[in-house]
Amino acid sequence: MKISMIGLGKMGSALARRLMLAKFDLIVYNRTASKMTPFVEAGIACANSLQEAVENRDIVITSLLDDQAVLQTVDGFVNFLKPGAIHLGTSTILPDTSKQLLDMHHQKNSIYVVGNVLGVPKAADRGELTSVVAGEEKAVDQCQPIFSAYSTKTLVVGDVPYQANVVKVCMNYMLISAIETMGELYAFAEKSDLDANIIHAWFHSVYAHPAFKLYVDKIKDRDFDNVNFDLKGGNKDVTLFQKALSDVGIVPDIANVIKNKFTIAKVNGLAEKDWSAITEVTRLLANM
Repeated sequence: MKISMIGLGKMGSALARRLMLAKFDLIVYNRTASKMTPFVEAGIACANSLQEAVENRDIVITSLLDDQAVLQTVDGFVNFLKPGAIHLGTSTILPDTSKQLLDMHHQKNSIYVVGNVLGVPKAADRGELTSVVAGEEKAVDQCQPIFSAYSTKTLVVGDVPYQANVVKVCMNYMLISAIETMGELYAFAEKSDLDANIIHAWFHSVYAHPAFKLYVDKIKDRDFDNVNFDLKGGNKDVTLFQKALSDVGIVPDIANVIKNKFTIAKVNGLAEKDWSAITEVTRLLANM
């Protein structure tokens, strides 16, 4: 299969490296050309335009920042896809945006599949992501070798693409809610003269999934300079969670609280830190 990778941020670059190791016929593209340099040096073909990136390709993968970037990028390349080509979207976007993308592809006789990834870029580099997938069965089957290149587990959650976006919102909302809860309880334990290691061990038991265990440690050690997902990106995601839930009539109470923490964190110079640095706001408000 001829594969394109569009979007070479932290996650997109990690996915591209795994596809490169899997020996796919790969071409990469990023609007900021300097991000393609490592792939040029590795001998991977790099496109000079969206058209060049997608023409005659079987599967086009996108890993982009937000809904607007995805819509603009797909609008820029959908006319150049060959009939029956698959667009595999990995970005965290709204379910309603995913529905728009499906309509765009139907109009152009191309196919849209969502393959959201759970995990951080370091996990992607090890091939240890989980892919949450939805779309036409034949297209999903065609994408399976791609998922296998960077995932240890692939969960097919439906035959309509936006269903995978719903799962991704649920998973990431649960994770950031747990981060907030852990931060509050670590601070409570410290102010109550309880050894944080007791809470730390308990969290490792309760939050046994690797994603939670990662943040159990980061928050206890206040290790926010080792960035897996920065606070700016997290702020975008929390805004997305608020809208996704509000769009279907659910009041996102926890997200509303966490959004305020993100705002305070940014004002206090934490925008470039890991998104778990919102837990520093709890300490700040408690005069710790």
